Amino acid sequence: MQNYYLKLIIFVLLSAYQFHIYAEPANEKYKTYKGDIIFFEISKKEYELGYKLNNISLLVLKKENKHYLVYGVPYHTAVGKHEILVKNTLSNKKFKFTVLEKDFNKQFIRIKKKYTSPSDEQIIRISKEKNIIGKYRNLWTNNKPDIKFIKPADGVVTGVFGTRRFYNGIEGNYHNGYDIAGRETDYVLAPSHGEVILVGDFFYNGKFVYINHGSGLKSIFLHLSKIHVKQGDTVSKGHVIGQIGSTGASTGPHLHWSVTLNQTYVNPELFLHY
Repeated sequence: MQNYYLKLIIFVLLSAYQFHIYAEPANEKYKTYKGDIIFFEISKKEYELGYKLNNISLLVLKKENKHYLVYGVPYHTAVGKHEILVKNTLSNKKFKFTVLEKDFNKQFIRIKKKYTSPSDEQIIRISKEKNIIGKYRNLWTNNKPDIKFIKPADGVVTGVFGTRRFYNGIEGNYHNGYDIAGRETDYVLAPSHGEVILVGDFFYNGKFVYINHGSGLKSIFLHLSKIHVKQGDTVSKGHVIGQIGSTGASTGPHLHWSVTLNQTYVNPELFLHY
């Protein structure tokens, strides 16, 4: 009889691994806003295995002897309760969180008409450039990033993440970055170490530098007047990568800095306070 129960227990355990275990946190303690970042605490084993969400690898970090799954909340996530189902080779796990209401400010901007009503030829260019950026946005490398960022430029902050923007009176996309006004002689610095994965001069972006910090965390710097790095360069925190400018869809000299995590835009300002 004892052998029977022992075999039954072993069968149940093996079945659980075969069909995956669905584990849920005991309570819903994670409350956040659109574009914010959630640090879900996980075990050391989970940290070693990593997790994926819809086949997108997620950032896992060790901080002060604890382990975390780091999730960027997409801007278009509705206010209310949510859960994500993440997977690794041994198990599935649900994480619950609540997105709170936040009143994002409005900005009204006058810009050249070609940026709100591009020609057919310009639309073709825009589409090609969007596809190029998209390929690099999906890039994954296993190195762990340093999330204690420094401010990439000195100057007055003229735009923050999430603002509703109206161009020539018509509402466009939300503002997905952090804007710092300055002079065209002002340097732009890498906020953390990483690899330059792309540089270019695109229709909307103007001259830009795209940096991969590792594990799905990336920064892009737009509207530069000059670029001081090339694709494939490794940069350290504080490395000069370019100069503030007003190229592309810009109304004056400034740096637009965007950050993506798990392939979604998140609030760059958060990384200045870790």
